[in-house]
Amino acid sequence: MQSRSVRVRAFTLVELLVVIAIIGILIALLLPAVQAAREAARRSNCANNFKQVGLAAHNYHDTHRCLPSGSFAWNGATDCAPAQSQTSFSGFGWATLILPFMEQGSLHDQLNFRQSATWPANYAVQGNVIQGYLCPSDPQGGELISWTSALRPDGTNNGPTASDDYAMVSMAGVADSDNWVCTLNYAKHFTIANGVMADRRGCRLADVLDGTSNTLMIAEVTGGGPGSYRGFVWSNFTLIDMANGINGPTTRQGGISAASYNFRLAGAASYHPGGCHFAMADGSVQFISETIELRIVKALTTRAAGEVTGEF
Repeated sequence: MQSRSVRVRAFTLVELLVVIAIIGILIALLLPAVQAAREAARRSNCANNFKQVGLAAHNYHDTHRCLPSGSFAWNGATDCAPAQSQTSFSGFGWATLILPFMEQGSLHDQLNFRQSATWPANYAVQGNVIQGYLCPSDPQGGELISWTSALRPDGTNNGPTASDDYAMVSMAGVADSDNWVCTLNYAKHFTIANGVMADRRGCRLADVLDGTSNTLMIAEVTGGGPGSYRGFVWSNFTLIDMANGINGPTTRQGGISAASYNFRLAGAASYHPGGCHFAMADGSVQFISETIELRIVKALTTRAAGEVTGEF
């Protein structure tokens, strides 16, 4: 019998490395497109959340003849005016008041609005995470925020550690163009603030003389970052001013450290590239660029100052 030699064809090491390199290049080219598509979906979801909040605020207006008050809290003799017979009180804000219109009526009904937010039974409710108030692009979304040392009625803390208690939110009411707080870091009363959301009085749409489609109502905000337990909460003090524009120096996007982050100083910001969402006073949603001129964003904040904003 005559033997035959059989030649087996196989990849050489060089060919294998070339194939691996080509696959790596294709993955590198594809990955940004996949990430961009995911971010586009998250941004769309975030915009939808803002739309639902805008509609809820308008449904509240239809029921109560005014938008929800930005906050309902004061402490002693301050320049927040007007004076209250009760020395101090820490109540609830706009995001709590619209809960029935956000399909969260059960949470709303568990709260006693005659008591402060830190009343034990009220405190226990505020650790509930509300997905409709969160941005899916925010890696901190759903984190409990360090807020108070109050305890639940059973004596336990509301969060996983002693530093956590209230659930965070990715939205804040726009209260003023320059500074939403007054003495002792409490919110300005509606008669002093120039924005739609302020303390102890709801804004009527008729009060927005600059035009509801040209006036900011709710802004997107970020906290101190994952694990910082710093940020905004949905129950109260969910307010900002527009003194530093969008993604300004008091936000993580603007460069401030997690340790230095302070929600009373933070302004509008987001994890979306280039800007953030706003619900306007007419209930519409706008994505406004971080490069917008500061004078324009301040003009968009005021409800009745008569400025001409032009295109934004």
